[in-house]
Amino acid sequence: MWLYDLPMSIGLPIFIVVVVGGSCGILLILRKWVSAVAPQGDEWDRVLSYAVGAYGVFYGVTLALIAAAAYGNFTEVDGVVLEESSTLAALYRTAALLPEPESSQVQQQINQYTRDVIDLDWPMQRRLEIPAETDANITAMQQSIAAVQPTSPAEILYVQQSLDQFHMLVENRRERIALTHLALPSVLWIVLAVGAVLNAILIGLIEVRNLRVHLLMSGMLALFVALLLYAIAGFDHAYAGPIAVTPEYFEDLLKGLFADEP
Repeated sequence: MWLYDLPMSIGLPIFIVVVVGGSCGILLILRKWVSAVAPQGDEWDRVLSYAVGAYGVFYGVTLALIAAAAYGNFTEVDGVVLEESSTLAALYRTAALLPEPESSQVQQQINQYTRDVIDLDWPMQRRLEIPAETDANITAMQQSIAAVQPTSPAEILYVQQSLDQFHMLVENRRERIALTHLALPSVLWIVLAVGAVLNAILIGLIEVRNLRVHLLMSGMLALFVALLLYAIAGFDHAYAGPIAVTPEYFEDLLKGLFADEP
């Protein structure tokens, strides 16, 4: 979708112009027809006011629910990413307690895995592709932990803790990757698009003598709809687009906890 290829400073104004322009265009198309067929008296306005009011409630509630669902998906992905980075930090600290040379090996592999998540996994997930490059990092970590030969009860405990945290890392990584294609069903986008068109049609059917006032009213409503639709689209694919989950949690590890590693 072209919207995901543009920064918000460019994509949002373009999207607003398209939606508002389309709404005003529909109004101009319907305006002459309404003037010709609208009966004299209050019946047209009264019936239309009921229709616009009922539709506004239905479409408004629908927009709110879908926006909440899209934002919920976004926060779920962000939480999974945070949990994976937290598990990495815990495993890194526990690895420092393992005997050498496995201790340094595991820490270096954690460092390299973090870099590969940022440099390899994230660009692919932005393109909505399933990454597999970091499988080798996970295998190397597992082999290094399994190679530890504990010589004391304390080291046995540290190895077990490392294995538990490693298994949590594998689960979190799998969940992060599985959520790459998390998005709203296409039928909901059909509902949103048709709803936006119907909203513009109903506004166009209102009989307003002053064209400027009519266009202003239509434009203001279309502007709000455009902002909501853009926000929903931005949250829809959590790894892609101008509103996206970034690898900042992993970058913080490299700048902080892992800063002393080469």
